[in-house]
Amino acid sequence: MITLHIGGASTASVIVSVFLIFFLFFAVSFAFGRIPEGGRRFSSAWIGAWFRASLPRLLVAGAFAGALGLAAVLLGNNPGGSASAGSACRQPLAPLTGQAVSQTRLVAAVGGMEQIADAAATGDANRAQTLFFSLDAHNVTHDIDRPLRAVDEKLAYDLCLNVIVLETQMATTLDTEVIEREARALSQQLTSARDVLDFSATPLPGQVMDPCAGPLGVVTNEPLTAQRLQAAIEATRQVSAEAATGDEIELKTMFFGDAHNITHDIDGPLRQADEQLGIDLCNSVLKLEREFSVSFNRRVIADRANETADLLEQAGQTLGILKQ
Repeated sequence: MITLHIGGASTASVIVSVFLIFFLFFAVSFAFGRIPEGGRRFSSAWIGAWFRASLPRLLVAGAFAGALGLAAVLLGNNPGGSASAGSACRQPLAPLTGQAVSQTRLVAAVGGMEQIADAAATGDANRAQTLFFSLDAHNVTHDIDRPLRAVDEKLAYDLCLNVIVLETQMATTLDTEVIEREARALSQQLTSARDVLDFSATPLPGQVMDPCAGPLGVVTNEPLTAQRLQAAIEATRQVSAEAATGDEIELKTMFFGDAHNITHDIDGPLRQADEQLGIDLCNSVLKLEREFSVSFNRRVIADRANETADLLEQAGQTLGILKQ
């Protein structure tokens, strides 16, 4: 079976793949098909008879290929059609704090997203990035996912997709147009969430939830390879080494790439092999994420990053990905 993930491939690759498949069908049928009308294979009479017999099927195949090509064009231009983001949002985002989602936090998060959008609108990508990792607004988008899914699964899923797009922008290209659009969308979605959530049924702010009671949600569908894990360990150790004097934005970019992604992706498999190690890694990662997002204490970041790297190395050895 051949499966085309249209949303996860480029438009051109999907179109080429579709037409290549039908060309192969054509070639196989041409080479091994029954000789029509008793003529000699590859004679002009044989070829003409073959085309007349195959024309209806070729027309249907061409129409089907054209329809898939059109779908690729339409979905290829939709940044929200990312296969990896859709996969990551099939389950709730992992909470980033132990705080309950109160109406006060949610209202502040709406304002925070508007601040991020306003900074991006002026072209100040660095300020937008700093606000994203310092305000509680980003934390709330994670903390609210589970309670929101219980009452409005589609809203929670859509909010998750926007969060991942915005996180990706903050860690990579810093496209201010995309940042403004996604932050505005998140502001509206958080406002909608405030309207549908029953705050009388949510835990009080003083009640602490354990965000590591279960595995962190996966961020990507990439395999847990030795190369990928080793690169994440090295990047996290570099964060630790440069935390004291390094540029804040560069440190955040260094961590909030695949080094961060793999700490989430590895949690589920790790808990099946060593639950306590998975919990320890989860707690270390969330503390590091919060430090980047809230106080940015360089000494704490250095310690937590080094601890996370050690735990990632142990996780790789436990799962047999890295050698002992």
